[in-house]
Amino acid sequence: MKNQNTKFTNKFIRFVCKNLLKINHFLTEEKKLNKSVEEDILNRNIQRIKWLQFSAIIINIVLIFSFTYLFYPTSNMEEKWRIGVIIVHLVSAVAVVVMTTLLIINNKKANPILGIKIIQNIFLVYVVTFGFAIILVDLPRTANIVPFLIVCMVMGVFVLKKPIHVIIQYLISYALFFFIIGLNEKNAMALITNRVNGFVFVIIGIFMAIILWHSERNNILQKRKIQEQQKKLESVAYYDDLTGLINRRKWIELLNEEFERMKRYNHKSSILLLDIDNFKAINDQYGHPAGDRILQEIATLVKNELRSCDRIGRWGGEEFIVLLVETPIKKGIDVGEKLRNEIEKLSVRFESNLIKVTLSIGVSSLDCEKEFFSSYKKADQALYLAKNNGRNRVEFCQ
Repeated sequence: MKNQNTKFTNKFIRFVCKNLLKINHFLTEEKKLNKSVEEDILNRNIQRIKWLQFSAIIINIVLIFSFTYLFYPTSNMEEKWRIGVIIVHLVSAVAVVVMTTLLIINNKKANPILGIKIIQNIFLVYVVTFGFAIILVDLPRTANIVPFLIVCMVMGVFVLKKPIHVIIQYLISYALFFFIIGLNEKNAMALITNRVNGFVFVIIGIFMAIILWHSERNNILQKRKIQEQQKKLESVAYYDDLTGLINRRKWIELLNEEFERMKRYNHKSSILLLDIDNFKAINDQYGHPAGDRILQEIATLVKNELRSCDRIGRWGGEEFIVLLVETPIKKGIDVGEKLRNEIEKLSVRFESNLIKVTLSIGVSSLDCEKEFFSSYKKADQALYLAKNNGRNRVEFCQ
């Protein structure tokens, strides 16, 4: 019997530990996910807050005007109530103007996220304060719990926050409601009813806020996943896996954009066709992995030597092509010579070997009035000339 109890106890302890670990893992993952989307949700919250502030200022102005010029009190109590409503809405309007000013100032900052967090919390304090101020103004006449319902709705629907923060802010709000609603209520049953209804609002608000948080979080994560997949597809479609350079298709796409700019601004550009000398011999002597390393090293070096506006792509095999934006052919030849010199100095280490490489380069002017392949043919002819004249040379063809 004792052994059976011990076995049961051990199983129970293992069961509890296993599930506690699962819960801990779940909470850790939830924390990571919530942290990853916090900034995005903050930005979305601030957009909703802007619309709410606009709505609030309209409501404030309408009610101030109505209670000032259209409402005629018939008793001293109604007069006090009218003045109270006007004061609350005047203060509310001022608060909205201040928050709007803070938003404008914060938007000019380089990193506005901290400011957004502060403004979001100020807005929540404003909503709760405004709601309870209306309840206090209405108390002499009636125990009005509609403002608390609106507070619960705004906190849950328009300002999304992490679940733990949601629970805390709702509990604090309910504690204030519980106290304020009892200040002037003499009817015990009415007081209990209002407090119970308020508690129901809070529970609904908490669940609504948590559901909306998770829904918003899932939407953001799904959007990111789609964007990542699009980037991967774009990488496959437009980039060379080995060198990381754009491929022929993407290079021609960028070339067409440059053609449009050349037509509009009437400037000259050049193209360079680069070919690694004796690349087949290098592959035969050192192996294809060595050839791949050389392609990577040359791609990196050439890219670093060019301006950010220039475009280098892998044309195929051991050939690279460069678009020199707003560069006449004379300067294009100078750039080609500079690249050739830098490659000539390059020594690629592969395993125990130090491999020297050179480039032959053909240069031609880009003519936006003609098809690209007309200019390409000239660059190819210049490259052929460089190869025939001994390699490791720059030649051009007008």
